[in-house]
Amino acid sequence: MTLFNVTEAKRVASGFYPDPTICETPQGTYYMVNSSFEFFPGLPVFESADGEHWQRVGDAMDREIQFPYESMDNSQGIYAPTLRYHDGRYYLIVTNVNKGNMILTTDDPHNGWSDPIWVEGWPGIDPSLFFDDDGSVYICGNEGGEPDDNGEREEPGIYLSRIDVSTGTVLTKRQRICGGITGSNPEGPHMYKRDGTYYLMWAEGGTESGHMENIARASSPTGPYEMYPGNPLITNRSTHLTLQAVGHCDCAHFEADRTLMVFHGTRNNDEYPAQGWLGREPYAVWFTWKDGWPDLADQSYNCPLNGCGDALEQQVAWITPGIDEARRFAVDDAGSHIRVTAAQQDFGLAAGAPLIGTRQTDFCCTFTATISDPTQLVSGTAGIVVYANANHYMAVTMHAAEAGTVMIDATVHNAGLVSQVGGTQMPADKPVRLTVQGDDYGYTFAVGDSGEETPLGKAVGKVLSFTNAGGFTGILLGVYAHGSGTVDFSGVRYQTGSDAASE
Repeated sequence: MTLFNVTEAKRVASGFYPDPTICETPQGTYYMVNSSFEFFPGLPVFESADGEHWQRVGDAMDREIQFPYESMDNSQGIYAPTLRYHDGRYYLIVTNVNKGNMILTTDDPHNGWSDPIWVEGWPGIDPSLFFDDDGSVYICGNEGGEPDDNGEREEPGIYLSRIDVSTGTVLTKRQRICGGITGSNPEGPHMYKRDGTYYLMWAEGGTESGHMENIARASSPTGPYEMYPGNPLITNRSTHLTLQAVGHCDCAHFEADRTLMVFHGTRNNDEYPAQGWLGREPYAVWFTWKDGWPDLADQSYNCPLNGCGDALEQQVAWITPGIDEARRFAVDDAGSHIRVTAAQQDFGLAAGAPLIGTRQTDFCCTFTATISDPTQLVSGTAGIVVYANANHYMAVTMHAAEAGTVMIDATVHNAGLVSQVGGTQMPADKPVRLTVQGDDYGYTFAVGDSGEETPLGKAVGKVLSFTNAGGFTGILLGVYAHGSGTVDFSGVRYQTGSDAASE
């Protein structure tokens, strides 16, 4: 059983940075890129000298031309990238589920990425590139979700073709090379070569409680592939561990005796059943080899529920759902002042979810923002939000002033059911400071300065958990304005740790 095979894993970035992909540089350092789904800027890029300590260096997708779509829903957008280095250039292949599969390139990830090279004739998600020694380049991914011209769907599994990466042209017919070991959602494939042998790694079991990673090997990219007798390589299924849903691995330094592997997983509290809402986060471990296979079998990993400050818990990176909404926000260099131009809409997705925020990186955290002049909001509402998706969120809301006062309330939105957990009134001629504080089980809300706060109630976090809210992302803590007016938020601050609320 996996409970007798548990190792602590190093979380390398906190908050929802799922589907990690890594590659080694010519200098022996590493880059990592993650999925970003509907959020912009997207495809965050991290750098590490040792594979254990990482820093963010930017976003591969930071221009509108890189992120085309006609409409955008929660958990759509950018899925499961693969990053590879070949002959002086970095290649990033990724799915935009609203458009298709694309390749971005750069000679230096610090200096921006190209416009998309679209891959025609390659359905499905989770594309990966493999550069072989003979100059051949392969693309692999999972089955396409749409029926073909004959109305038939591809059999679940991992598919392979040759590709011209300079044009995105698929050169050979798709060939199914692996069906997985359970037949449940084989996805996220990556191909490697070591000592003349080809290795195929992939995730399956769904990216929830049954998540796992498997490996097979062959003498040719097209197979036939021999399954590793120790599969799955890693999984936390059927355990009570804090870390759950581990899988979707990628490797670097693959040819050496000691290989770096990253994967994602979710942190869950000690409720029964356990609940988690921070999103899938990246972890890094090293493994060795034995008899031509990774020396891993049914390996489980674990981590503390809250971080100790060495996994970028305090890092703030402002993002917003979709591109259109990004035009309505102005953030100063320090991130402590945000100006929001209100729009006549709510959190529904018909016109994009109008908010800007930063990922929640620990259960224990505090997010504060002060509406400098409540009368700037001509009509509607403004405030701070704990956002999972358009149907599941919590908000501390200031309503537009009436008769010299503003109404403040805290509400929970759960699939159409709206619950008010607290409310008060304040004068409209003074700044309004709003606070949300998170812990292992949920959130508390307040209004007013530190030491003179008025509590606005509590809400359980399981409303926003994966088991209830669904989706592929995590929690965004942000500010918003709905209605009319231009609202200035000052003193915007995100903190983590048990002492955050006392400062």
